[in-house]
Amino acid sequence: MKIKYLLFFSLLCFGYRSGICQGNVHADPLVGTWKGSSLCQVKDSPCHDEAAVYHATKLTPTTYRFQMNKMVDGKEVEMGPLVFTWNEKLKTLTGTNKSSRGTGIWLFHLDGSKMHGTLTIDGGTLFRVIELQKE
Repeated sequence: MKIKYLLFFSLLCFGYRSGICQGNVHADPLVGTWKGSSLCQVKDSPCHDEAAVYHATKLTPTTYRFQMNKMVDGKEVEMGPLVFTWNEKLKTLTGTNKSSRGTGIWLFHLDGSKMHGTLTIDGGTLFRVIELQKE
């Protein structure tokens, strides 16, 4: 009986030391909190430059939900969720939304712990440039 416990304890220690029990061995590079800037590109518009805070969760192997927030007076303000499709080969996320400004196409390129993104509207007008860093 002692041998079983010793073997079990040894396996637990091995799993912890090798990272199996630490939960981050194959952590998803997109899931988590992303912070940075979202800068307006159409100057004579109701758009404002923002400090962006996006919270990403995985829905399926190729889709992610981003809760897209902005900072106002030091507090996060929810702007709403957006679902993105992940392209592993290109390392891109693409999402669309409809608003009073038309259909928006969000495109992010993943580069390690950084993402560069754009929002285009009305069939190609560059509306925002977004630079994010994963926390």
